[in-house]
Amino acid sequence: MFTSSRSNRSSGVLIVSLAALFASSLVTSQALAAPSDAADLVLIDAGATQIKLKSLIQTQIALPLDPDDKDEHRLENGDPAEQTGMRLRRARFGLSGWAYGVIDYAMTVEGTEDGAAELVDAWIGYRHFPLANLIFGVRKMPFSRYALLSSKRNSLAERPLAVTAMAPFRQVGLSLEGNIAGGLLHYSAGIYNGFERGVGFYEGYKQPKAFNGNRYEQLAYGGRASMQPFGSIGSDLADLNGGGLRLSLGTSTFLLDGSTNTISAWGVDVAMKAHGFHLVAEYLADTAEPANQPETDAGVPVELNRMCLVGEMGYMVVPERVGVTVRGEWIDDNVEVDNAGDSLVIGGGLQYYWYRQHLKAQLDYTHRMELHGISLDNDTLLFQLQFSL
Repeated sequence: MFTSSRSNRSSGVLIVSLAALFASSLVTSQALAAPSDAADLVLIDAGATQIKLKSLIQTQIALPLDPDDKDEHRLENGDPAEQTGMRLRRARFGLSGWAYGVIDYAMTVEGTEDGAAELVDAWIGYRHFPLANLIFGVRKMPFSRYALLSSKRNSLAERPLAVTAMAPFRQVGLSLEGNIAGGLLHYSAGIYNGFERGVGFYEGYKQPKAFNGNRYEQLAYGGRASMQPFGSIGSDLADLNGGGLRLSLGTSTFLLDGSTNTISAWGVDVAMKAHGFHLVAEYLADTAEPANQPETDAGVPVELNRMCLVGEMGYMVVPERVGVTVRGEWIDDNVEVDNAGDSLVIGGGLQYYWYRQHLKAQLDYTHRMELHGISLDNDTLLFQLQFSL
């Protein structure tokens, strides 16, 4: 949680000063920095095996634009800060690599707020056949383009609020995936341990305590299919290098067959890059209903329908160096009811890449607007510095 030790005015001066320093670096750093490197920074090649060292550090300074009313900025509501201050957003370390030509693997741990280390990824893949590869362990379920994108490869500092709320992210399971027609088509499908949602909508789904096994009796199933008709669109959201038109179309779904609730979800997405410009749009929807239908009056709904629509566009003003991005979200946490959960989120920011995703800075502004009920003053200015291996 953030702590506040300065006045709102001094905090604003701090953010503006950082922005000025950030802007000055746009002019001077390009001449001083070495060529950007898209490859892994640390790779140990031992012949039959390869080991890559991975790390991610993201540090933030946040300025809630109305920090005097602490009830309007809440972490559980998806806000990046409750008070003016600094935050260690992520601190991860791990290994990944190949063995014997057909085995790949990854293991990542992350520091938590209580000072412990928590498992993030731990999986083993068998990739002997390009059309059908098996992966077993803890990894992201194949649902939502934004959710599958690494947090270090986002254009803005944070993922869309709606995606964080509606995607299951990492779960324990066994999946099958492969490429068809030389990578034109890609599919992934799997079966996973059951999981459950947090209390609030923006708390999303609980991430697994992998060593405890399946604690929710039932299982979950998920799948995704995508196509890239004009060649690979790349793993970064921004079009850092420029180039011709590239397009990716995707659809995904999952079913959580829980002991108390059944949740079915689906989504469609599109991403496009061309000459430094990128465009992403994603629609997600789900339905939650009791596993055992209760006896209720005909007018009382027993199912809950949610949806969100996200759109983003950006442009690399200076190739590989300076980018600008804007993003909008429409969120409805209960389609049948007009309430404070119906909201619009509009954000934008400036990005500077010293060494691609290995070292970059982001300055974002986020405006949230509740469509019904009480309007909250929960806009935020956020600065993030990232280093990754």
